[in-house]
This record gives sequence, C-alpha cells and structure tokens, in this order.
Amino acid sequence: MTQEQAGVRFTLLGPLRLISQDGTALPAGPPKQQAMLAALALSPGRALSIARLTDALWGTHMPASGVSTIRTYAWRIRQLLARAGAGGGVLVSVGDGYRLAVAPSVVDALHAEELAAAARRHLAAGEPRQARQALADALVMWAGEPLAGVPGPFAERARDGLTELHTAVTEQHFEAELQLGHYQQALPRLTEVIAEHPLRERPYVLLMRALYGMGRQVEALQVFHDARRLLVEAHGVEPGVELTQVHERILRGDSAVAPPPARAEHPVPAASPTVPEQSGPRPPVPAQLPPDLPDFTGRTAQYAQLEAVLTAPDRSSPAIVAITGMSGVGKTSLAVHLAHRVREQYPDGQVHVDLGDPDGKGEPLSGADLLGLLLASLGVPADRTPGSLAERRGLLRSVLDGRRVLILLDNVSQAAQIRDSLPGTPGCAVLITSRTRLDGLPLHAQLALEVFEPQEALDLLQRGIGTQRLAAERSDALALVAACGRLPLAIRIVASRLAARPRWTLRSVAERLEDERRRIAELRSGPLAVEAVFQVGYRQLAAQQSNDFVLLATVAGAEFALSEAAAVLDLDPADAELRLEALVDAAMLDEPIPGRFRYHQLLRSFALSREHDRAQERAALGRLLVSLLATARNAFALAVPGDPTGDALGTGLSDVPGIMMSDLRSARAWAASSADTVVAVCAHVVELGTAPLLRIAVDLLIAMSPFADELRSNRLAATARKLADAVARIPEPATDRRGYQRVVGRAEFLCSTVALHTSRPDEVERHARRAVAAASAGKDPVILRQALNDLGLVAQLRHDYRLASACFHQAVELARELGHRSGEVASSLNAALAGLRAGDPDTAVATCESALAVARGMNDAPGTGFALYVLGLAHHAQGLYEAAVERFTACVEHCLTAGIRDREAHARFRLADTLLALGRHEDALAQAGQALLRCEELGVARDQAHALMVLGRALAASGRTAEAVERLTRARGLYVALGLPEAEEAARLAETVSQPPLRLVTENPGAA
Repeated sequence: MTQEQAGVRFTLLGPLRLISQDGTALPAGPPKQQAMLAALALSPGRALSIARLTDALWGTHMPASGVSTIRTYAWRIRQLLARAGAGGGVLVSVGDGYRLAVAPSVVDALHAEELAAAARRHLAAGEPRQARQALADALVMWAGEPLAGVPGPFAERARDGLTELHTAVTEQHFEAELQLGHYQQALPRLTEVIAEHPLRERPYVLLMRALYGMGRQVEALQVFHDARRLLVEAHGVEPGVELTQVHERILRGDSAVAPPPARAEHPVPAASPTVPEQSGPRPPVPAQLPPDLPDFTGRTAQYAQLEAVLTAPDRSSPAIVAITGMSGVGKTSLAVHLAHRVREQYPDGQVHVDLGDPDGKGEPLSGADLLGLLLASLGVPADRTPGSLAERRGLLRSVLDGRRVLILLDNVSQAAQIRDSLPGTPGCAVLITSRTRLDGLPLHAQLALEVFEPQEALDLLQRGIGTQRLAAERSDALALVAACGRLPLAIRIVASRLAARPRWTLRSVAERLEDERRRIAELRSGPLAVEAVFQVGYRQLAAQQSNDFVLLATVAGAEFALSEAAAVLDLDPADAELRLEALVDAAMLDEPIPGRFRYHQLLRSFALSREHDRAQERAALGRLLVSLLATARNAFALAVPGDPTGDALGTGLSDVPGIMMSDLRSARAWAASSADTVVAVCAHVVELGTAPLLRIAVDLLIAMSPFADELRSNRLAATARKLADAVARIPEPATDRRGYQRVVGRAEFLCSTVALHTSRPDEVERHARRAVAAASAGKDPVILRQALNDLGLVAQLRHDYRLASACFHQAVELARELGHRSGEVASSLNAALAGLRAGDPDTAVATCESALAVARGMNDAPGTGFALYVLGLAHHAQGLYEAAVERFTACVEHCLTAGIRDREAHARFRLADTLLALGRHEDALAQAGQALLRCEELGVARDQAHALMVLGRALAASGRTAEAVERLTRARGLYVALGLPEAEEAARLAETVSQPPLRLVTENPGAA
C-alpha cells in the first residue's frame, strides 16, 4: 500500500506534522528528527545517502555519533508512520541511506508547487478564474512559517525556498484577481504585502494596476515614485523593466494595464476583509500596560539595547523584540518597565495580552483567539470580528495600518502562537516575553535574559531592606543573594520577608536557605512564590520530560556531562541528547557548553522537592556509579600506568567501557570536569546507605585518588570519611566475611591516602593501620600494598625511618608478587628516600638510577618524576650540588610536561635549597616563590610549610630579614597545626635569623 493510498499526508508549511488516515495531526518528534523527515519528504521517491542526511542536519559540524543518530531517527520515523496507518515499505533503506516512497501530492509544500504550476498554465491560457481557485487552494495550506522550529542547514534552505514560494503564489493570486477586475478586494492585502516586502518590485506593479483599474491614476503614479525612491535610497538602483513599463503605460493611459471589472465574478479571498465601519462613539485609545515596578533595578545594558530598537526612527518594518529566559528571571518586569518608558513613541495605544496559563487548567491561547483579543482591544466589536484566522489576521493588519501601537505579548509559549498577530506597518512594535527561544519570527532582537550580576542582586535587595541594613550585613547579603541563585524573583521575595521582619538578620535567612530540599518552600511571601512560577513550566512538560527533569536533578546533580545523563536515563548518548535538548528548549535546563548541562540552583531545588520513584532513583544511581567508575579506571591507568589497583576496582560489575582518554592531561581534564558529580554522587550514596552502592562508591573514589588536586583535597577527604563511616555502619554479614573485610579495607585505605595528601599524619596512621588489617583479612593484596605504602610514608614524615623502610620493603615484595612494576618502582623510591633520610645517600642513588630506567621504559610519568626528585635529594646530600640542580631541573621540566603539579612544586623548593647551597640566592628566591604559589594553588599545608621554610632561608640569605622571619613564622604555624616535628626547626631558624649576626642554615630537614 502506498502512502498516497493510505491517506497519510505531510504538512511542512507550518510546524512539521504527519496527518494520519483519520485526520489526526501527529507530532514529528524532536527537532533533529523533524529535520531528517523534512529532507526525505521534500525529496519523495529519491534516495538520500547518509552523507546527504548528515549534511542536512549538521552541515560541517556533524557530531561523532551522527551516523548512529540518523539510524535511530530512521527507526523512529518508521514507528511514526506505522502509528499514522501508513503501513510498511514507506521508508525504504537504499544503499547506506533512505528513500520516502510517497507521491509528491501528499506533501503540502510539493502539492502547493503543483497548484502554482497549474495556475500559471491557466493564466497563460486566459483562464484567470481557474487560476485564482488553484492559487487560493495553495495559499490555504500555509499555517505559519514553513518548517517552524526545524533546525539544520537543509531546513534553513528549504524554509527560505518555501517562503519565496508563498510570496510568488500570493503575487500570482493577485494577478488572477486583477485579470478578473477585482481591484477593490485586492487593494488592502497588496498594501500589507508591500509592507512585508518593501524591496520587492512585483507587488508595486500589482498595486499600481489595481489603483489604475479603480480610476486612481495619480495614486498609481505616486506608488511608482515612492517605490523608486526606496530602491534608490536602499540599493542605489533604478526600478526594473516591469515596474518602469507599467509606469509608462499608465502615463499613456493604456487601458490594457487594467481591464474593466467582471460583473458576475465574486472574489475568492486570499487575505482578510477590510476594516469594518463602526457607528457610535469612537472607542478609547487602549492603555493596557500593567503598572511598572517601583523598585525596578539593574538590566542597564539590556534595557538600552531594546530601547534603541523600539525607538529607532524611519523603520521599514515593525519593531519586534523578544525577551527569553527561565521563570522568575524578570522577563515581564523588564518588558513592562521598557514599555512604559517608550509608550510616548506609540500614541495610538498600548495593548497587553498575557498568554500564560498559570493554573495549568486550560489550553494555551490559540492564534485565532489572540487575534480576537487584539481586535477587541483596538475597538473592533465582537459582531464585526470575522471567524477565520486568515480574515482576522488581515483585519488586524488593516486596523493597525498607519497607526503607532505597542503590543506587549507576555508568556508566549511558542512562535506559532503569535505569528499571525504580528502587525505589518512599520510604525507599530511588538514586545514579547517567553521562557523559550522564539526562532522563526521576524525579530529585530532576541535577548536571552540571565540572572542578575552580583551588584544588581545587591541593589534589588537594598531597595527592599534599606541601605543601612544592607551595609551593616554586606557579607551576609552576598551569601543571601547567592543562595537565591541571583534570581530576581527570589531576591524580591527574601527582601519582602526581611522588610516585614526587621529583627531578622540576613544571615538567619541565608541559613534557612542552606537546606536544598527546603529552599523552595522558604522562597514564598504572600502571593509571591518561586514554586508557583516554576510550576508553570513544569506542568507544560510531557510526562517523560518531567520524569527526566526530576531524575537527573536527584541523581546526576547540579551539573553533568552528556555521558553521565545517558547513564542516569539508561539511554545511548544520541537519545539522551534529544531528551536533554527538550528540557533546554523548555528553559528547565541550561547547556553552558556543548555536551555539558546545568540546572539553575533553584530549579534543581524545585526538582528535588518533587515526589519520585525511589527504586528508579537507586537504579539510576547505580548506573551512574558504574559509568563513572569505568571512566575513572581509564583515567587511573593513565595516572598510574601498570598499577593493578585499577583492574581490582569494580570487579564483577557490568562491562561498561567508560570514556577513553589519550593521555594524562586529558585524564586530568576529565577528572576536573566530573569532580562535582563524583562528590555529589558519593554523598548521595551515603544518604541511601545501601551496601552494593557503597562498595562501588568506595572503588570510585579510590580510582579518583590520583586526581586529588582536581577534586580539591579537603572536599575529597570529607567525602572519603563519610563513605568510611557509612561502610562501618553496615553490619558484618555471617557469610562472605572476606568480601566485607575487603570493602572495609578499601574504605580505610581511601581515607588514609586522602589524609596523606592533605597532611593529616594522625589520620593517615589510624586509617592505614586499619586498612592493613582489613586488607589482610580480606585477602586483598592490591590494597594491602597501597596501605603499607601509606603507613611507611607517615612513618617517614615523623622521622621513624626504620618503620618506614620495613613498610616499604613489604610493599615492594607485594608489588613483585602482583607483577606491579610501577608500584615496585614507587615503593622502592620511597624506601630509598627513607634510607636517604636515615643517612645513606649512596644506596639511594643506586636505587633511584635503577628505578628511573624502569620508569622511563614503562612510560611511567609519575614514577619518572619521583625518581628524578629523589636523585636530586640524594645528590644534594652527597654534596654534589650541580648534579642535584640538574636532576631537580629535569624533574620540574618533566612534571610541567606531564601535568604533575604537586611533584613540580616539591622539585622547585628542593631546587631552591640546592641553589642556596651554591650561593645563587636570587635564583633560589625565584624557585622558592614559584614553589609557594603552586603549593598554595594545590592547598596542601605541609608542602606550603616546606616552601615557606626554603623561601624564608632564601630571603635571609638576601638580607631581607623581616620578610624571612615572617615566612618562617608562617611555616612554624603550619607545622604545629599538622603535628609535624619540623615545627621546632622552623622556630629555631626564625629566632636565629632575627638575631644578627646571621648564621644561615643551609639544610631543610623537611621531606616531601
């Protein structure tokens, strides 16, 4: 059965729809899918290759998933055709592409072309009556902008072509009417067409002929002069042949220009009726603007941009501007404020229509109903208002012709809702607000309104609570507007509550907003409520969209990547992107950069306050954990090549490949971008407290531990402790005790390794000893080796080199048993460093030379950097300062290339030590200063203390005693806070430096 036989049709001359056998209009799916269907429908019976289709959708910017996305769309289009009753065999696979097996006549755009071609034949045969009917049938097919809202290069080209077709068909219809002598009926609509297309010559020709046919020769000649002046001024060109010839024929009085009217002929309308005459008193000039806000503030740049458009002189088309943005961002406030400021420019009236449905109980206002409201506002009685949309549209434009009226259309849901209500006369203006972008309208400007800048937010708060109160609590005021997400409505609400409660402090209100799940309930004052405006957008979501909105906010967090959303929604990335685009289009989600999505903090709070399926939440959280762990393992393998720890993490889970990365830099970039999600997801697991999820979360944070800098060490430490506490609360099972001990051991190891990075030696020792015991009981040798290494490092920090060496040598033996070459290198280097601190630099040099060769052979970047670093320390201890400088310099250069920032900082302050020993004080100052800056960036207190010690000694050697004492005193404070023995050395050195004559100590005993 063919498509034509099935009675299924495609409409492209407006929003793309598929019309089923029973006349039901079916949505054609998400925008990109519509773009593919449009390309196929406009090429019926012709095969389009994958290359043609991807070019149609994306042009030169095809995503990596483009081909698979095309396949997905094809499958969905087949399902859509089946629902419409088209049967099988309509969308046919041809080669690597597809063909839509339909007749051109079932596609409205192609049928319109067929009717236009038939009309041309009728006109050529002297049959204007038949031509007029065919053209009227064609024009009635247009329902707004062709392919409205359909994206992509092909849709843009097709839209331009179909718009041109509409204009050409309209002109042909006028030609038929004029040949029938229907001059009076054609005149109003011809004026509208010229206003819409002022540089198109054909409508001027038709208007001159219509005026001439009505006996208005002077006006016809004036049309020519007006057109000529416009063409010369706009483009510096004279009128074309047809316009010039009609002018000359009218001057000669050529009656053939306009034949006499046909008496019995009745026109077939393609436009609207003329303005009805009215009796009785003249209706008042509409002044319907809502009152302006007395405390309006901010938006200076945006206001100036839109005001310039609305007040521009000598416009050739009506000024149409749109303000878009999320609910509560202040679109209506800005629009009303702006309308009041420019109302003097529109003396013939200001009309306001709110198209919103705040209660969610009604249907959106239709285009015909909106036209009826506008006509009523402009004084057209109800009994004079025509019934059809086309007639109302034409009447509105006729009523507005020659007048200066400002129309404010608030809370528009989509472009199609208002397209027919736009005036044609250049003296009018339309100011639109909408949550979504209104593509496809003839806009002079479209402003995407963002939340307030910090100072704008403070200014609005100040207008509500007063200058003195804000000045007295300025820091709390900043925290309060930040808790409001700088959303104008939220700030207005808290200002109202504070004004009504003068004894409340700003801090108390900010604290009430800290609970994310209670925040929305707090943002309410009388009739104002953030929840109410968010509900409007939420109710307009389809069921699947509202579920996605809540689930993503609950599981993925405030900001997330496409891959993370795909895991939460259990979709492939292409399908997930379509679902996310729908939320972005609805202004419920933002896409700050391609592939990353973000909730406004209050929208996320709103989502968290919605009821949802807890079982679905746990399943989605598990999928996200597994996906993150898979990618984290890939990153771990680049950070610590050859380390079997990554392979031991997440064993027994589904085979999810995760995102692959090419090098350590890309791994660090991924870790930095996913840090917030990882921490939020782990915190969510702690809330739920289920053992399987806790096990995955612990493994995830272990895999992320090489990227402590990217996760911010203190935040990582806090999350690790919460996970460990949650694991400790799980009762030990009677069976699988070994598995339980493994989870406990991993949680304790995670805490020890994070505490080591944040310089908390007591915590390191406590957690490392627990980890050693649990990993031994759980037969988890990979974690046992790591825990022994941590225990050795904390012993070394405390100068207990015997214990350190024992732990490191056990770790080396385990690494050999595991075949863990890079782990063997690291533990061997740690043992060499312990031996060095114990006074054996010669053995350390031999060990390091061997380890360096192994690390380089494995492309082990961290191992190579560590070996160079310890070699530098060993050569310094041997008194071979030039050799030490060479090794430290090589370490710095290597770490800069590999992106190993902490080891780079260590090497710099040790290099400064060696340069001091060589008497190169200025070079030492430079290296110590750079080391301190890097340590402060990383936020590791122990390393900052070491860098301050070296910098203090370099300053003292340069004669800058006061600065030296200040740095050394700061170092001592950090050592004391950390409980490290270097505190005494820092105090002694500060005292020595401050009492001349200076006796410079050239050795820093601290070890990194």
